[in-house]
Order: sequence, then structure tokens, then C-alpha cells
Amino acid sequence: MMSEHKRLHSISAVANFIKQLKDLIVPFVFLFVLNNREEKNGFWDYLPLLSMAVVLVFVLVFGIIKWLRFTYRVEEGELRIEYGLFVKKKRYIPIDRIQSLNFSEGILHRPFGLVKVKIETAGSSNSRESEAELTAITKKEAQDLENMIYVEKKGHTAVEDSPESSETREEEPYFSLGSKDIWVLAATSGGVGVIISGVALFLSQMNELIPYEAVYEEVAVFVQNGVFVVAMTAFLGLILAWVLSIIWTFIIYGDFKIKIVDDHIVMTRGLLEKKQVTVPLNRVQGIRVVENPIRQLIGYCTVHIENAGGSVLEKDSMSIKLFPIVKKEQVPDLLKGLFPDYIIQHDFKGLPGRSMRRYVLRQTAWVLVPTAAACYFYWPYGLWVSLLILPFGVLGYFQYRAGGWRIDGGQLTLRYRGLLKNTMYMKKSRIQSLDTKVSWFQSRKELGSLSTTVKSGVTGHESPVKDLDQEDVKRIASWFSHRV
Repeated sequence: MMSEHKRLHSISAVANFIKQLKDLIVPFVFLFVLNNREEKNGFWDYLPLLSMAVVLVFVLVFGIIKWLRFTYRVEEGELRIEYGLFVKKKRYIPIDRIQSLNFSEGILHRPFGLVKVKIETAGSSNSRESEAELTAITKKEAQDLENMIYVEKKGHTAVEDSPESSETREEEPYFSLGSKDIWVLAATSGGVGVIISGVALFLSQMNELIPYEAVYEEVAVFVQNGVFVVAMTAFLGLILAWVLSIIWTFIIYGDFKIKIVDDHIVMTRGLLEKKQVTVPLNRVQGIRVVENPIRQLIGYCTVHIENAGGSVLEKDSMSIKLFPIVKKEQVPDLLKGLFPDYIIQHDFKGLPGRSMRRYVLRQTAWVLVPTAAACYFYWPYGLWVSLLILPFGVLGYFQYRAGGWRIDGGQLTLRYRGLLKNTMYMKKSRIQSLDTKVSWFQSRKELGSLSTTVKSGVTGHESPVKDLDQEDVKRIASWFSHRV
């Protein structure tokens, strides 16, 4: 019975130890490096290492005690959790407040058939984390907990009426990613830049261990061998980073599936760490279609849903990638099956022609200062910097072309671009605020800007469109301020 006190699996003590150990890695490395700089002549020279060993023992013991004192149960319409290292704490979460249970299976969980469960509620008491977390329970216990919560919320009397877990359902998923889709997702993402930045950050922190001066001397000799060799090496390095980004994308999004269970969207993904995220349909505040320049050229996009739940530390729990990669032409039909009350259209009222100059100037203005500085210090070679005006000006033009809006009954759709093109679909009842602004320069051209905010996580997601016709701004503001 779920009303009995239940304890987490013993692997939870190991997980607690590893979690604390991750926070100690930096000071441990620092002590280890300092301790190895000089020869050791006595007990005091080994004291830093002994201190590290003592700390590790304490962390392990505290992890075991923390596991022993943690219990949970469902009783009298509440999920009751008792925990605490020195002081016994109790947390009672009413079942009616629980919005979803999110499951994940890490490296420690999968060999033992365990899952980690995060409990998301409506109006969490802590914006920086989930309402509660069960770090390691069996899949059977997780399924029983999910069924028990379903029964309590729906008022059913038979467990048979409750939804089966995603592990046992046999129906076809509503949406899934094939190998080809993941290839496109990886090839058109910014994963290469992330990997290169990560390697550079790692190397920058290893000054004490890597003899950079010797490396630089070897590089200087290497460069003398010819520009072609250097160029080929750099090219092969980028290819390697690209391959690693593809592998990483397959690990993260492999076996991606979406299923509809009752009034919830259930998403599962991951090869190394399998995750299941559940999003109640009534918590979706808006739908956002995102296109980067490469995906736009080949007709692909990413679809996000802005979720009213989630926590600050888990960005993916706020703006959730509903379809990580999908053909843009398939989006209307896919969204219609999930959100039949949303109107997905591609025809928008664009920006007036007189706003184009403002978009172009706004982007090229960033180039003027570095161009002036380069010309002052490196005349006349600094003039080459002025060539940056061209790509920035083109970006400004495409931002102008992307801007637009439309109203369909009780729905507002805004389209705008930074580097990525965004199309935001919002119901009037979900819009938290709509702000308009007209600067002195805009008033001379009869232009204005507006931005909307929908609840996303504990903050909000803003959708700005600049330099609209003033009459359009007034019309949208009037639509929002009156009932439709």
C-alpha cells in the first residue's frame, strides 16, 4: 500500500555522495595541485590529502544518514515526505496541486531498474527547484505513485481506470524522431560551437598542468611547415567537433517520442539518460515556432511550448521543445491534433516600408565604433573592418522582413527575429501583459513598438516587435483591452 512509509532505493545514498562530491571537485583539485608542488618530508605535508579523505568519509556517512531518514507515502489525499539530516522535516503536498511527475533514468538508475521522480506543482514553494524529488525508486513504485495520484485527482475508485505508464503502453506515439531527423537536428544546431567553447574553457583552467610555453613553441614550428597543413588541421578539428556534436545530439534526443495520456503530453527521450517529461495541456501558455537561418532554408523548424510550471534551475522545464526538429509544412497538422483551439497560419501583416531603414541602421550602428577605432590605430588597414557593415545590414533587413502580426478572434500571433526567426501564438487569456512604446524618433515616422509576456516558468517569455505602424499598435492594444 502506498500509505505505508516507503524508503528510497539504497543507490540513493551513492547518488547523494556523488552529488556532494561534484561540488567538492574544484577545491579538491586545488588542494591536490598545491600539495604536489613540493617534496613531502613529514606528517604536515600530507595533511591536505588526509583532510580530503576525512571530508570524503563524512560526505559518504551523511549521504547514508540522509537516505535512511527519507521516507514518502500517499495518505489522506496528500503526498507526505519526511526527511532531514539532523532535524526531522515534513512536507505535505496536496494531490490536487501536483501537475506532473517527471521521470529520468541516469547511469546509476538503469542497471537497477530505477527512476528519479521530480514532482511539479502549481505554484511551487521554491522557484529554483522542483517541489519534491525522489532520487531513486523502482519503476513499479513510480508507476504505482503515478496511478495513485491519478486516482486521487480524478476521484476514481479503481486503479484500472488510471493511465498505464509510458513503459507499458503499446499504442503508436503521436510524434517521434527518426535517425534522419536527429541527423538534421545535429547538423543544423550550434553544437559545434558549444563543444569548441567547452574545450577552450577547460584548457583555460589547466594553466598549472599544461606547459603552455612549450606547446606554443611546438605550434610555432608547426606553423612554419606551411599554411596548408595548419588549415587542414583546423578543418579536421572542426570536423571532429561536428562529429562529437552529432553523437551528443543522438545521446540527448535518441528515442524521442510524444504520447498523449488523458489531458497530458508525455515526452520521453535519451539514450544514456532516459527522461520522461509530463506537461498538462492546461499549463501551456503559448506556442513558439523557431527557425534558425539554416533550418529556414531547408524548410525545418523547432516548436516550443511555454510552460507555466518548471523551475529556474531547469530551463528545459519552462520553454519545452515539443518538436525538436520538424518540417515546417507539418506543423499546422501536428499542432491541430494537440491544440485544436489554436489557429496556425503563415500569412501576416508585415511592417511598413518606412521602418526598414530603422532596422538596418540599428544593426549597422554596432559596427561604427570598432570601425572608427580600427581606422584610428591601423590606418588604412582598419578600413577592412567596415566590411562588417554588409552582413549586419543584411541581418537588419531580414529582421524587418520577418516582423509581422495577426489577430484571429481571441488569438494574437507575433513574428519577429533576432538571429533566429520566432513566431509566437498566444491566446488572449494567457497573455500576462501587453506593453506599447513610441519613442520621439518613432513618432516622427508614425511607428511604435509592442511586446507581450506570457507566463513561462516562474518568470515569463517576452515577444517583442519593433517599428510597427502606430495604427496597428493601437489596434492590437485595443484588442487586448476589450473582450472579444
